[in-house]
Amino acid sequence: MADLQETIGTVIRQERHARGMTLKELASRSALSVVYLGELERGKKYPSGIVLERIAEALDLSVADLLVYVAETLRAVEAPVITHAMGFRAPGRGETTPRASIMNIVGLLVA
Repeated sequence: MADLQETIGTVIRQERHARGMTLKELASRSALSVVYLGELERGKKYPSGIVLERIAEALDLSVADLLVYVAETLRAVEAPVITHAMGFRAPGRGETTPRASIMNIVGLLVA
């Protein structure tokens, strides 16, 4: 199971890199120290809600979007490459899960 603290840091780093920002720039925009932000990115510190708000705003994201990226990253780490149950493969990003697909099929058969 992926560590939430490390995953949050990884997502912050990825989003910072995607925007071409240095650690110093993000620290300045979020009113956090470079040292603290570096510790967050390395998964050594767990950010508070206020810190997440500052970082999201500095990255031009909503907190909800930042948390969605964290959730997607966690799912990607935890998702199996292949699901052997009934021959279904693991869903890709934006696809429905095998369980949801099975429930849709059952719903069609029962209706």
